[in-house]
Amino acid sequence: MTDSDPSRSADVATLRYLGRAFGRRDEVRQTSLFPSNKPESLVVTLDVEYYPESVDGVSLEVRAYTNGDFHVSYHERRAGDRRGCRWDRHDQPHNTRDHFHPLPDAATDAAVDRSYATDLTRVIEGAVLPWVDERVGALWESDTS
Repeated sequence: MTDSDPSRSADVATLRYLGRAFGRRDEVRQTSLFPSNKPESLVVTLDVEYYPESVDGVSLEVRAYTNGDFHVSYHERRAGDRRGCRWDRHDQPHNTRDHFHPLPDAATDAAVDRSYATDLTRVIEGAVLPWVDERVGALWESDTS
């Protein structure tokens, strides 16, 4: 399970650990480790019952690599509209190694520099899950106003 960079391979142990951790959360409907269409990923499907009725689907896709790189993508579908954002750690020319691509489309030119914890599980706990909680609240507020 490698991508085009031969020095970077999927961090199977971290993805398995995260899959078990996500599987214990009430708001998670399903976890899929290394699905055939995303062979380096953990895909976490969130239960839409936690979201306003206008939300059709929400998932997280986590990719972790043995060199410390990662990508955590949030995908949301609302009435045919797809939105997404992404937390990244990898070398590239547009931002610092740690950066965030915000909603609505995780565009490269909208990315902002960030500083994440060294351990991906801490990034999930300290950045990703709090952001998802805030997003759920914002969606409920926008649906009722």
